Amino acid sequence: MVKPVALAALAILGGTAAADPRLVLTREPPPRTLRMRPRAVAQTTPPPARTATPMPAAPPPMSRAPEPADDRSAVVRDLRQKVSFSIDLGYQVESATPTGKASLGGNTPVPGMDYATLRSYGFGEIFASTRGLGLQSLSSYVAIRFQAVEKDRFTPLVGPDVAVSPPIASWFERSGVEIRTGWGEARDFLPSRWGLSKVRFRGGSQYVYGPWITHLDGFLLAYDGPILTGSLYGGIRHSDYTRDQSDRRPGVFGSSVRFDLRGLPTPVPIAVQGEYLALDAASEAQQPASSSSMLQGDWRPRRDIAMITQFRWLNGDAASQRLEVRARYRQVTNLVFDIMHRTSADWRWDPSLTAPDRDGDPTIARRYLDLGPVVPQCVGSLRAGTLIAENVDLFVRGAFSADAGDENDPASSYAAPYVELAAAVEIRLRRQVAIGASLLTRNTNHEVPEMPIQDLPGSTQMLPPVDARGEEGFTEIGASLKMTLGARRFSTLFEAYGRRMRYGDLYVDPLLEVPVDDVRIGGRVTLDAWVGTTLRLFAAYDVSSAFDLYPDITGYRSLRLMMSGVY
Repeated sequence: MVKPVALAALAILGGTAAADPRLVLTREPPPRTLRMRPRAVAQTTPPPARTATPMPAAPPPMSRAPEPADDRSAVVRDLRQKVSFSIDLGYQVESATPTGKASLGGNTPVPGMDYATLRSYGFGEIFASTRGLGLQSLSSYVAIRFQAVEKDRFTPLVGPDVAVSPPIASWFERSGVEIRTGWGEARDFLPSRWGLSKVRFRGGSQYVYGPWITHLDGFLLAYDGPILTGSLYGGIRHSDYTRDQSDRRPGVFGSSVRFDLRGLPTPVPIAVQGEYLALDAASEAQQPASSSSMLQGDWRPRRDIAMITQFRWLNGDAASQRLEVRARYRQVTNLVFDIMHRTSADWRWDPSLTAPDRDGDPTIARRYLDLGPVVPQCVGSLRAGTLIAENVDLFVRGAFSADAGDENDPASSYAAPYVELAAAVEIRLRRQVAIGASLLTRNTNHEVPEMPIQDLPGSTQMLPPVDARGEEGFTEIGASLKMTLGARRFSTLFEAYGRRMRYGDLYVDPLLEVPVDDVRIGGRVTLDAWVGTTLRLFAAYDVSSAFDLYPDITGYRSLRLMMSGVY
């Protein structure tokens, strides 16, 4: 209850303010991380004061306020700079401690002879770009990657030294330098007559987006107009998984054309795009020549609704059909539905891997991508995300895979039907701390036999059916804690996860218990700090628990240190 004295005081103050206004304009200082344009102050004549008490002086406009000494907005790169340069240097250490136990195969690995318990290597990347240097219409970009690896070697009693396998296999096995991307581009070098100023030419090692994202060493000639967009490209495919850039690589030729009717004087919300890509066979040991084409339509009846359809052919046969619908509600809720039908005529991995290897070499890199025969399949997903109260992000996802073949199609353990559910949430506290959680689960429908195969000594063993091999499903949970002090200042992230894999009970061995699941936990800690505006320091530490399917090691640990400079 408000006391009468307080009510009387409020009434007196209110009457005084109505009779003699004495307004004092206060304004907080400008934010430290924003820079605003100066505002023109209108020159108006103030009304005469009712009393002799002068009005307080108004604060100066925003443009006259002194700028803070530490203005982080200056770190955004100015596009008018002709030369940009950045370099990343890193060092990584990986380890796996042996337990002295035998593996599932019955052998007890010897550390230092069968595999290395510790591996370290250095790596780095260099990025450089120019704009209008020498010629106003010329720009260039180059990305170089290098790594230094010292392999562990074992000296047997008889024979030469042999290389020791790393604790965890990866691509960081060899030292060397390679140019990942390097091209030069000229645009606006033709007269504006007939729209020729919209023509651009790019030559060098580059990525081209068509029926498949292709990395090639060659040229690209493109026209970028408001209604018509087209390109013509050709060259030799760049090897991404090996450093072998020999003449065994296939040749690449492709073209693209797009009509966007939204650029007409009377806009029509439809865009039609056509793509063509052809790869040659470099030698008999390589894959055969292939050609793929794609037709895509984009219809946007409203600003917040889009429908995209896509049809793709391989060597003249229908390979896949895809439909995607995107919708947005009140700027904060997004909904995406995607469904694709894949036929048995589709490629196995990409346009360069359409058939089994002719030479049957099991050591080449493509063998790691051997996903079995292509079977008709229908894959769909539904994703939705929204923002609640400006600090809670929600995300849900559902996906499925269904068998679209018939009895004559071969079975494949890599294309089993499944149902998948996922959800994630992130809550931001006071703009600097965010807490997140995620859940992902998948149930795979493998035709597991009712009775496991009895693994008895001296008897002929039958292999399980192909469609029965593989995991039965998995469940993964994760949690994260993130703290940030602002963009390009300091941030840290703590992540933890737990995963359980389930396998089919295919074998029964009376002497060895075959696990039917695998439970592991792990986590990661990252630190990201900026020293000034051009130097960045980054550190990450990963750790995982012991693997049930690998009882000979206790787990995996990794430490990565990086330093980046931007100039």
